Amino acid sequence: MAFKSAKAYNEQKYNGKFVLADDGDEADVIFLYRNYDDVLLADVHYIKSAEYSGYVQCTGKDCPVCATGKIRVQNKLFIPVYNLTADELQFWDRSARFEQQLNREVFRNYENPINYVFRITRKGEAGSMDTKYSINVISKNSTMSYEQILAKFGVQMPQAYERICRDYSSEKLRELLSRPANSSTDDDLPDYTVTPRGVANNPFIPQDAPSVEDIPEDDDVHFGSDEEIEDDVKF
Repeated sequence: MAFKSAKAYNEQKYNGKFVLADDGDEADVIFLYRNYDDVLLADVHYIKSAEYSGYVQCTGKDCPVCATGKIRVQNKLFIPVYNLTADELQFWDRSARFEQQLNREVFRNYENPINYVFRITRKGEAGSMDTKYSINVISKNSTMSYEQILAKFGVQMPQAYERICRDYSSEKLRELLSRPANSSTDDDLPDYTVTPRGVANNPFIPQDAPSVEDIPEDDDVHFGSDEEIEDDVKF
């Protein structure tokens, strides 16, 4: 069956990702950082293929994704968290610029964040480009140590980053790019243009039917402006 419930669709789309969807949403988390040296940044691409759609690491000067000239490089900060509210290990997808806030609100006051529980709160409606987040410590971490959290979810660091961003070879990336995703996107579709049909060429319209110019203005059909369709939720 092609249809999915909204809940099942969102669970699949955001699986393993830390997301606060709307204004005022909040979650209690433990940052999986023992110190500032654990913070990792990466140059990545977002690709869509039949086998895998998601983030991949840029391989540098021989990167086949860069060679296409169509998929931009993004400098990303994927923040690993133990989401206590959801009881899941998740990654918070942020741009590299967010590292300044992470440093200011977390590391500047708590050199070893794993020892604390933080509450992250969204300030901004869904889809708003002005969305901001507040990060506040709410208690000491008396739940589990860094090692215990990783053991709970059966992962190691930094290998767990493969969940959010794949480390493929250049050869593998070429293979993926050669097999694009089957589903089309709104970028693949042409703009719709209203074109009056010729009366003389349509055998189903009587020859004495009024021409387009003869139709009274009151009968004109008015079309609204196109609505931009966004496939990805901005968060």
